[in-house]
Amino acid sequence: MKMKIKGGVLVLAAAGLFGAQAVAAAPLDLTNGDQIKLSRTGTSSSYGGAFGGGEFTVNGVAGSVLNGPGDSFMTFCVEFPEHISLNTNYFAQINTGAVNGGAGSAGTYGGDPDGTSSFDPLSTATAWLYTQFRSGTLSGFANNGASNNSLQLAFWKLENEFVGQSATNTSTALYAYNHDSTAQGWVSDAIDAGWTDLGNVRVLNLYDTYNAQTGYFSGNHQDQLYLLPVPEPEIYAMLAAGLGLMGFVARRRKQVEFA
Repeated sequence: MKMKIKGGVLVLAAAGLFGAQAVAAAPLDLTNGDQIKLSRTGTSSSYGGAFGGGEFTVNGVAGSVLNGPGDSFMTFCVEFPEHISLNTNYFAQINTGAVNGGAGSAGTYGGDPDGTSSFDPLSTATAWLYTQFRSGTLSGFANNGASNNSLQLAFWKLENEFVGQSATNTSTALYAYNHDSTAQGWVSDAIDAGWTDLGNVRVLNLYDTYNAQTGYFSGNHQDQLYLLPVPEPEIYAMLAAGLGLMGFVARRRKQVEFA
């Protein structure tokens, strides 16, 4: 009977150790070649979407994500002239910049002076701003259309995506930014933060096709912001609890054996 009880305790301890991630939802942990799709969350008044930009919800395509589907996350566009279709499967490539970025790719504003026509490095200021958004610490942000539109404009400004747009034409994104004090404030805060690297922020280059044997992507679309997942503190705590319980069981077993 004692052995059965101990075995049951060991099972519980193992469950506490290896089942920790099942309790704390896992983030969407992407690798090159995984498939994702983007959608809008909520009503048109809550997700923004001015000029075709974010906020978007990213979900992993079931069975097409190496590390499992994980949780969805919110994202914004990196480039202005590129596009995506909602609820369409795309192959993702994790990168430090936008591929075939189009207008503004050679800009100097926001920390990307080495941009070329084929690769536009992500601004470190953009990385700071997206990190604040994802961590829920972005001052003045409200989960509504106005905030989402302002944040998208701020990202585009930091990525120098308004090159060639008219500042007086009321239908341009540049005009909208110039009349959006919230977006301007976030841009100033991002630059003042003085980040010198990207932290955990990366770019998801999206493609129509992917050859797993050659690693070749083709048919590029919009580039989206992505935050590399880090282990959650809750998972660490549960792992520690599981290890502690298993250690306690092991000590009790030795005491019984030598009694």
